[in-house]
Amino acid sequence: MPLPTTYFRFRSRFNFSPHRFEIGNPIIQNKALADNFFLKKIYELDSDEYKDYYDFHFRYFQQKEVGEEEAFFNHVTGIVTDRMHHYRKQNPFSSAYPERMASAKKLEAFLTFLKTVDRWHRLEPIESVVAEKEREIDRLNERISVLETQLKEATKYDPGEKVVISKSHLPVFISLMLDLQELTLPNSNKLTRSQTQAPWYKMIARYFMHGDKPISIDTARNYFPAQKDDPPAKFIGIPDKDKLFTIVPTGKA
Repeated sequence: MPLPTTYFRFRSRFNFSPHRFEIGNPIIQNKALADNFFLKKIYELDSDEYKDYYDFHFRYFQQKEVGEEEAFFNHVTGIVTDRMHHYRKQNPFSSAYPERMASAKKLEAFLTFLKTVDRWHRLEPIESVVAEKEREIDRLNERISVLETQLKEATKYDPGEKVVISKSHLPVFISLMLDLQELTLPNSNKLTRSQTQAPWYKMIARYFMHGDKPISIDTARNYFPAQKDDPPAKFIGIPDKDKLFTIVPTGKA
């Protein structure tokens, strides 16, 4: 059982510029009142500081009680809930009642934070946790169903086999794909159009093989630079020896 004085980090004596989360007074250090000082600091913090405050003192505690995270959590939870119950039993007609209720509300907010790090279900009955997990499972099953439908739709056009380009003749084939982009119809419209080169290299990577090997999308992309006038360093040009075919309109051969 950890000693009460090992849970929280006190400021050093005569240290008038302590870490924001350290507790205690600068001169008289009554560490027997560590729990009180820890709670007093909570009243001064904003809710978005609770996690950092909790973690700061847990790291200090862990240096002395390795592996005792549950003990730290239980101690903090105990002193917070006990003090809340104490405040709520106070005489509502006492002049100190409003201040105590304000402190109780701070502690209640801190307790809400503690529920987010409660891995031992101390603050919620296990039945509630199980019910929430079951609801989460239902939500995940619904999501899985949606994703399966989307996957089925996305793979609907996946081929059972790929078109095989003769080994060592990938540049010959891509040369024809590049030529297709330049063909015009009798009305001067382009035969094929795309805003980017992505459909071309993705089509080749997805539906074609080079000999007995797949064509990586990176390899295919390097044949289709986004800026033809300023190709990147990895651009693969088509050498003249691989420009074996020319596409010409009917009657102009």
